[in-house]
Amino acid sequence: MSIEYETLKQEVLAAAKNCALQGPGYAQQRPVLDEVASKFGGAMYARLDLNMQQAILTCWHDLFREGALSWGYDLDNPDMPFFHVPARTGPR
Repeated sequence: MSIEYETLKQEVLAAAKNCALQGPGYAQQRPVLDEVASKFGGAMYARLDLNMQQAILTCWHDLFREGALSWGYDLDNPDMPFFHVPARTGPR
């Protein structure tokens, strides 16, 4: 499967925002990556090809590097894998 980088990055950001709204149990790396993988056909027994997996990871990390996402959900969960959407970029 081939998908444009910016389109994929927007899908990852949308999944992150969706998960963040559900609280600290979902505002973690794994639920976001699982949601994105599922959207593109990945599942427990049907893995995405390596290129797609790495493209998702690149988008995920770029969102932090660009400041669209920040590590830590709150002061009780301040580190990875928890994250939040900074107020300047979306709901929270």
